[in-house]
Formats: sequence, C-alpha cells, structure tokens
Amino acid sequence: MKAEERGCFIERLEQLRDSKVLVYFSFTPLDDSILVPLYKQLKEIGHTRKIDLLLHSYGGALDTPYKVVRLIREFCEEFAVIVPFAAKSAASMLVLGADEVVMGPLSELGPIDPLTKHPIYKDILVPVQAVWHCLDYLQRSMINSSDPEITSLIVTPLLNKLDPWLIGDYEKTIKATRQYAEMLLSRYMLKDDPERVQTVTQALTEGYFSHGYPIGLYEARELGFKVTEAQGELWEVVWELYLGYEELFKEKEE
Repeated sequence: MKAEERGCFIERLEQLRDSKVLVYFSFTPLDDSILVPLYKQLKEIGHTRKIDLLLHSYGGALDTPYKVVRLIREFCEEFAVIVPFAAKSAASMLVLGADEVVMGPLSELGPIDPLTKHPIYKDILVPVQAVWHCLDYLQRSMINSSDPEITSLIVTPLLNKLDPWLIGDYEKTIKATRQYAEMLLSRYMLKDDPERVQTVTQALTEGYFSHGYPIGLYEARELGFKVTEAQGELWEVVWELYLGYEELFKEKEE
C-alpha cells in the first residue's frame, strides 16, 4: 500500500470518527523518542475537539505512556485510542488515559505488569512479578516441607542470590505502575465509575499470570472500559490501515 492510499484511509477514518487521527505503529519498544515528533505533529494540527490515536505496539518504557497522554490532551477535548490488533503492556497504559477505546474482532489489550531487564542477561526482559512469585514459591516450599531443615539448605542459596537493591527497585517499579494506572483510570477511562479504579488497577497489574494475556473487546467492557466496537466500514478502514502499515514495516526490513 502506497503512502497516498494510507493517507486516503486516514482521511476516511477521520470522517467516520469526526476526529483528527494520529498513527503510532511500531515493533520496537515505546519510549520517550516518540515525544518530539508527536509534539511536532500536534503543533501542526493545532487544538482540536477530538484526537484518535491508531495504536499498534507491544509496550515499552514505564513512564512514556503517561507523558504521551498528557501531551495529546493538551491539544484536544476528547481522546480515543483505536486498536486494530495489539496494544499490550505499556501501550495498554495509553488506553487507560483515553476517554474511549475502539476495538474489533482481533484487537487485544494486555496486563500492565511491568517488565525489567534481567540483572545478568541484559537482553532478556522479565516480568517484575516473577520475583514475587519466586519468593512466594520459596516461602511455601519451606512452610509445606516435611523436612524444613533440608528445604532450608536448598532454598537459602537461592535467596542469597536475590539482591536486596534489585528487589527494592522492582517493588518501586510495581508501585509506579499502580500509581500511573490509578491516576489515568480515575481521570479518564473510569472517571464516571471511580469505585472500579482500585479493582481494575489490581487486575491489570496482578490479576493475570501471563504478561501476554489477550484482553479482548468483551473482557475490556467487563473491566468497565468505554469500548466502541468497530463494525462495518469503520472496521474495514481500521484493518486496511493496519495491513498497510504492517506491509510498510516488512518492506523496510527487506
């Protein structure tokens, strides 16, 4: 799909949604490098009533989603996120800062439990929750053991490998994730349903054992999100845009 075709689909999406459409489509981690080009684009658009962000991302830096939401909202009265396929992890955090999320049959959000670099294998990202599940497992092993002394001999060397500084840093990361989620939900996505904020925050940060768990349209509604189901021409346009950008990225790789 050529750039002109993508432009035509974006124009049609703006007509269908009565909005200005921004696109963030990436297979690399979301980070602060998005902020300057985003600001330039917003300056070109100027203040407008409604902005839709067409979003495809598997997540990234913890602090970036809050910055993106704050920046976009400086330029609009209403903000919605359109998810053709995947908005996972930190990208799901962006959805918490929207007034509405537009989803179709293949759309997925995900848990927002944070990932962090492995302390030894720097290229590997591990869920921070894995540390707490490890500690919980070791504790249960000692409590339920028929021979606590032998279990202690096995478990103690493992515990000694856990750096207290790292554990403290992981705890701080989890608390920061909860703080951002609560702020965004209470101000935006769940502003009309504040009693759900704590429950939804806990569900998104602790309630799913798989970081890749797919939260689809109907489950997002059950969480209390304001979900618009993309159907008919709206979904066709959204999906064609997804395919167009996916094709663009494949061409760049080649």
